[in-house]
Amino acid sequence: MGKKNRGNPVNLDSFLDLMTCMLGIIILMILLTGIDASQIKVLVPTPMEQPTDKRPIFIECRNNELFLVPIEDITRMVYDEMGALAEKAKGDQAAFAQLLEKAVVKTDSHQIDLAFALISQFALQPLPGVSGYRLESIQSETTNDWFGKILGGVKKDDEIITFLVRDDSYKVFKKARALAWIANVQVSCELLDVSEPIKFGLGGTRSMAQ
Repeated sequence: MGKKNRGNPVNLDSFLDLMTCMLGIIILMILLTGIDASQIKVLVPTPMEQPTDKRPIFIECRNNELFLVPIEDITRMVYDEMGALAEKAKGDQAAFAQLLEKAVVKTDSHQIDLAFALISQFALQPLPGVSGYRLESIQSETTNDWFGKILGGVKKDDEIITFLVRDDSYKVFKKARALAWIANVQVSCELLDVSEPIKFGLGGTRSMAQ
């Protein structure tokens, strides 16, 4: 009995070449992912919000420098300016809103945009060209230095330091946080984009990022 003709054999060379290329690409992606993961710097997490009744002392970290945010003084300045604008508007709500949109209050290190008052907030932006405190070394900071004085004045049972950390200032934040821990001062933090305004409620409460 003769053999049946099964036709021409199928050539799988192209398919095998394709599989080899795909396998090579997958291996390359795994290697690149491993290299990227090995270069990631992990920041020891601090809770962004802590349930506490303590009064926050706000310190902004930007340009790897520290800036005190005196919220009580700022709140008073905001209300004084809003009162002056309301008197100028003479009861005209539309005129008052227009005045708020253009109003700016300045401190030594920040400017406050009152346009946000229309949604019951005010927003702080850094004043350009203003320098803060450079925390050079954990070891060299003393109670006579700027941040050392703040730590020494904290009422530990009633107050907490809240760091508002720009994403260009992790280095100075970690130094300041370490000193606060050494001084047994409770801390919390919130991470902010380098250009993001710091928003507070009109009562001076922190409006956390959504």
